[in-house]
Amino acid sequence: MDRVIGDMLLNQRYWDIFSVSDDSSIKKACQIMDEKKIGALLVHCPESGNPQDLKGILTERDIIELISRKNAVIDDFKVKHIMSEKIISISSKETAGDALNLMIENQIRHLAVMEDGNLIGVLSMRDILKKN
Repeated sequence: MDRVIGDMLLNQRYWDIFSVSDDSSIKKACQIMDEKKIGALLVHCPESGNPQDLKGILTERDIIELISRKNAVIDDFKVKHIMSEKIISISSKETAGDALNLMIENQIRHLAVMEDGNLIGVLSMRDILKKN
């Protein structure tokens, strides 16, 4: 657990950071998550013109809650209606152990990795638990 997060992201290319517009449909977000085999999407507002201007995060858990607990039809909702606005982030200089503790403390499975105020990657629980 002493691996440095920046080293863990070496194989992650910037185009592997998947995001979706806050005005996108939940169905479109689900399609991206399924196609890319990921459990979360960062959410941006296209009007800002800056892809680094994050508005939130949408996770599988958000979608499951919408469908099961609220008994809702996904066609009636946009990403902005169910995303989590609070993005928990970590520096690329911290360790996998630090990331794991942050995830456990906040009951989350994905962290935005930031460097000098810029998004450089997304770290998942799966990334932390990988041996290499």
